Amino acid sequence: MKITLINTTKRLSCDGSHLISALLKRAGHSVKNVLLAKQKDFPYRQDELDQLHEIVKETDLVMIAVYSSFANWAIQVTEFVHKKYPRMKVIWGGPHCISAPELSLRYADGVCFAEGDKVIVDLVNKMEAGTDYLSTPNMAFNVDGSFKINDVSPPFSDLDNLPYYDYDLNDRYLLDEKLLQMTRERFKEHYVFYPFGAPTFTLVTSRGCPFKCAYCNNIRYLAMHGHTPIRFQSVNRFIDELEHAIKRFDFFQYVTFGDDDFLLRDRKQLENFAEQYRKKVGLPFAICVNANTFRMEKMEILLGAGLKSIQLGIQSGSQRVIDEVFDRKIKLTKTREVVRQIEPYYKTHGLNLILDFIIDNPYETRNDIIQTYQYLTNLPPHVRVNIFHLAFFPGTPIYDKALKDGIIEPYDEKTPVFLDKAIKVTYQKNYETTLILLLRFLRHHPRLWRYTPRLVLRILGSRLVRGIASIFPHSFYIAQFKIIRYLAHIIK
Repeated sequence: MKITLINTTKRLSCDGSHLISALLKRAGHSVKNVLLAKQKDFPYRQDELDQLHEIVKETDLVMIAVYSSFANWAIQVTEFVHKKYPRMKVIWGGPHCISAPELSLRYADGVCFAEGDKVIVDLVNKMEAGTDYLSTPNMAFNVDGSFKINDVSPPFSDLDNLPYYDYDLNDRYLLDEKLLQMTRERFKEHYVFYPFGAPTFTLVTSRGCPFKCAYCNNIRYLAMHGHTPIRFQSVNRFIDELEHAIKRFDFFQYVTFGDDDFLLRDRKQLENFAEQYRKKVGLPFAICVNANTFRMEKMEILLGAGLKSIQLGIQSGSQRVIDEVFDRKIKLTKTREVVRQIEPYYKTHGLNLILDFIIDNPYETRNDIIQTYQYLTNLPPHVRVNIFHLAFFPGTPIYDKALKDGIIEPYDEKTPVFLDKAIKVTYQKNYETTLILLLRFLRHHPRLWRYTPRLVLRILGSRLVRGIASIFPHSFYIAQFKIIRYLAHIIK
């Protein structure tokens, strides 16, 4: 079967579309991949979409990897295909479909709402043979306006039997104003990733997350399976794939492991990894960890192998928000202790520590916000900080709560919801949020940060100054937000 697989992530990554493409090719199907890489002027213009005709005209089936932030692009492509080729089916998969299959079925003929590893090839084989495919597990279908949602298979566990991710450039394209054949140089440009700011290869070597955060669609797996088992790919298997990819694309300078917590592996596995990675790959690498399971002895095993960056989720400086709003089950005393343990390795091993926070949360009080500000002001100067704005993704508990409380409107796929670190403030137009944005601005500009007295930052966050600031209207702080964003734009 001839398949066009379209990715809406806007950038190349280690997401599941590369794996789905590899699985289908291994089963003998032909797959062409298109990356929707538009950088500005959302959404796509009709003349841009029309260029997809050159690929889709030779296709039997269109599949789209959908993220909630870019669901409007998936809708555009789906409507284009249905109008141009009325009999062609469009199947959606990806995080948005896991979170909200019913919303996706408003547009797609079918959606994969759970792991697709075991079912996608069977689905395509049945569609090609003209046999009944509507009972395929992990799939839901729009059948003449009625939704048919099938049973869920047990979590996929045989990760070692999966093929290497598909990065074949010969059948890969990107659409950004013009439909372009993917070249080695374009491929390289789309792999310049945070945190290193240079060509970085990303690989996920496990599945499952120990948390059930209210803002994350990982919680959907709890609803489907009753638990979220952590499954690992063997060290030998993923080192082989990594070595293969790095040799093929020798421009990569760094590696990022996208596992929710790389240190969940036991000590023996980490020692095996460190030895093989040092010999066969040797590039500096980054990992994510969580404070509950962090162990110094595990981290130290990786330092000699090239560990240069650790990312840790804090999310809020308020324990109340972490417990009652985010349902994160982690103590701030624990995250502070882990930060204290990791921080000295910046000087001794060049190890960067990156902390994630979430702001503009309507369920925070001003006292909660100032606690996050105080957490930030007390961090060592070289600790890097990500400050995200809370996004309400459908299918998550916090989305359901905010919808019930009348804080948000029902999700509209045609309205982009970008998970962006520079998006405007919506819910917390106040002095405390202004302080956090000011702090972020200062920390992102090392010269300014170096010469900003910490005493000044503490005074700005004092009860006296906050009391004076509270008399100003919301419009005053909206103006401050705009000024900070403007300064961030012009000062490099």
